[in-house]
Amino acid sequence: MRPQKPLPTDPPTPGEVARQTARFRALIAKPTRERLRSLVAACHRQLEQTVEAHPPRQTVACRMGCDHCCHLYVSATAPELLAIAEHVAAWPPERRDALRSRLADALPATRGLSPVERVGLGLPCPMLEGGLCGIYPVRPLGCRAYASFDAAACERSTRERDARAQIPVPKINMRSRRLLSHCLRAALADRGLDGNSYELIEGLSRVLETPDADARWAAGEGVLAGVRTDS
Repeated sequence: MRPQKPLPTDPPTPGEVARQTARFRALIAKPTRERLRSLVAACHRQLEQTVEAHPPRQTVACRMGCDHCCHLYVSATAPELLAIAEHVAAWPPERRDALRSRLADALPATRGLSPVERVGLGLPCPMLEGGLCGIYPVRPLGCRAYASFDAAACERSTRERDARAQIPVPKINMRSRRLLSHCLRAALADRGLDGNSYELIEGLSRVLETPDADARWAAGEGVLAGVRTDS
């Protein structure tokens, strides 16, 4: 059996943070649609490669159709939201309309709620379609990083709407998410772009209803003004 590589230091070293931020910053020398998509893809690919290089000793319990974590507060940066909107734009009209309807129903129920309050609400993500993530290929970093060693613990947390439930998660996933999220947002800010991370339901709703959202956001227009951000 191949020996497992030691886990990277947590927290990351200043040098690692600087190098990762520089890599992201180089991808968006110009904030074109293509470069923004490359930035998002690079961030998501880096997460997957890091997790693959440092597999946990325990078996991850997550399986297709297991959607307990799809009842939580999720946030995403503007480039991630724009990538999701482009993905949705390629759907057949009836599928797009169904998502818009679910978003419209969820928006008033979730607007302004904290992550803890969202657990208590118990509302499934509007992106779910028959228990599966409809935006899986472009799901945001927070969703990609989330994993659990205990599906039963996740099920109990969802059923009991318990925000304090102890869910055993892979440390490398959480460490990578924190690092990549920080560096992604820092790279955007360094380029004079909006580096905030926005609540997914309201943020995606806003982007979907905004014509030419990519160009307007890149030009500095407040496309997402008023949408809840992570502190």
